[in-house]
Amino acid sequence: MAVCTDSSSLLSGAAADALGVALIPVGITLDGEPVDTRTTLVDDFYARLRGGAVATTSQPNAAEFVEAYERAAVAGAEAVVSIHLDARVSGTVSAAGVAAVAAPVPVTVVDTGTVSYGVGICVRAAATVVAAGGSATEAAVAAIALGSRLENAFVAPRTSGGRIPATSDWTLWTFANGAATPASESSGIEEAVDRISARVLLGDRPVSVAVGHAAREVEAAADELAHQLLRSSLVLAVERYRVDPAVGAHTGPDSFGAFWWPEM
Repeated sequence: MAVCTDSSSLLSGAAADALGVALIPVGITLDGEPVDTRTTLVDDFYARLRGGAVATTSQPNAAEFVEAYERAAVAGAEAVVSIHLDARVSGTVSAAGVAAVAAPVPVTVVDTGTVSYGVGICVRAAATVVAAGGSATEAAVAAIALGSRLENAFVAPRTSGGRIPATSDWTLWTFANGAATPASESSGIEEAVDRISARVLLGDRPVSVAVGHAAREVEAAADELAHQLLRSSLVLAVERYRVDPAVGAHTGPDSFGAFWWPEM
């Protein structure tokens, strides 16, 4: 059994390798020039974005998915679980579905209903099921179930014209039901950190949390958010991730935020 996803899941290459997950790259351009994320430093990408460069992304096409599924079959996989972001904001699930018809092995395409590192969290859940000997159906169910429990909050100041509309710099956003929605306004970065922390701790159930940031300039804010959360008895663990260009092209260099979910 093989598990595939695309790089908008924000799984690092090392994390994907450790999980045994095939990672299909999202196409990225800056001012019309292709960006190779294997050789372009994340900080250099954000420096250019901050300087006014225009970024765009393109989903993997069906042919790229077919190639990935064929590689999995050649490596010995008898089935593939292909896990991706919400179909309401991207055609990735559709492209994977087209490719599944032409694949040499059965492919189960999963719409997680979430985006960004939320997809990566769902991929990890599915890969864990596969590693334990579970079926494609069981892996897909695990990914979908976790996706339905995920909550998120983030800020995306100075976006570069992606999927997040321009509002005040420190607007707090949430993604749900296929759309990013403004939740509250903050007067500055410190208040934004406090508001995200308060939102994570709003319930009374213990949660696991993932905190991420884009450019190096907002890493300290993400650090403070993680520290605040770790002081709460409701937080079981805090992991960290980097918002790389596949998502940062849309959310901007100064984006940071969190995903959280109750453990079952």
